[in-house]
Amino acid sequence: MAPGPAEGVGIMPRTERFAVGSIDCQIVPDGVAMYEPDGFAVGVPAGQIRAALTARAQDNGQFAFPYNCLLIRAGGRLALVDTGMGGEAARRFGEPAGRLMVSLAASGITAGQVEVVIISHAHLDHIGGLTVATGAGRVPVFARARHYLWQAEWDFWTSEPGLAQVPRELADAARTHLPPLHYAGLVELASEETDVLPGVRLLPAPGHTAGHLVVALTSGKDGALYLGDAVLDEANFAHPGWVSEVEWNPGMAVATRTALIEKAIAENRLLIAPHLAARGYAERAADHYRLRHGAPRYQQPDNSRAAAGGPRRQPRIRVHRSPPAAW
Repeated sequence: MAPGPAEGVGIMPRTERFAVGSIDCQIVPDGVAMYEPDGFAVGVPAGQIRAALTARAQDNGQFAFPYNCLLIRAGGRLALVDTGMGGEAARRFGEPAGRLMVSLAASGITAGQVEVVIISHAHLDHIGGLTVATGAGRVPVFARARHYLWQAEWDFWTSEPGLAQVPRELADAARTHLPPLHYAGLVELASEETDVLPGVRLLPAPGHTAGHLVVALTSGKDGALYLGDAVLDEANFAHPGWVSEVEWNPGMAVATRTALIEKAIAENRLLIAPHLAARGYAERAADHYRLRHGAPRYQQPDNSRAAAGGPRRQPRIRVHRSPPAAW
């Protein structure tokens, strides 16, 4: 499901700020990319896909998908979830994306202020903003930040057998953006549920990729789930069995999606995803789900109290030291 040229498209997702208890959250737009509908749901008639994606349709017959990152302030620290497509890839594909740094600057945030970067998975539109080319070579953009990925994700995208399974543009992105993080000593790998900030927990969610993760935010009675690409569009609520052409394990992707939606319903968690145009709460509807739009109105968080989500799990993190064989 590679993006296509976005001629004449003047869309930019909007910045949105909201709170999950005492955790301050902000949608940070990277831009949009245009896609043909056939790759969104393998084996589903094109007419049915187009009907489900009507709200995204453009005059050129393509469909606009937002690229949104998430900024989190918790425990007096700043975390960024995913980094968008990056300017280099956006220019190569002709997409109005790669604008993460512009969005951060508009919110008064510099790269040096970000202390934690969480990568839901290593697809191009999530890691493209990790590094930048300089005269001295390619370097991490968020040079002060610890960069968290799931262990299985790192292992897959830094091995030749893993890279051989994916389209060339995805393999090239991994080879471009992951090594500089390793050589700068910034990589932290999680292999079990892990709190990276107070109330900010990494959970395994494999299927879309081998080591896809999601982020659970919990503060008192309030909660949210950043789904990564476990959900690509609201159509995945109405059609949870639809799988895109880039799913690593389609059956696992459906099982993970369903489990996450059920978790969100059971725990009344706000749902956030990089390609969703709006945030909301999942509801059951006959044999499927729907997304009820809405997010908690932003209020200045009371940082005098901790953003607690039950006993804090001490992270079991491995700092990656030896270079993978793929390099």
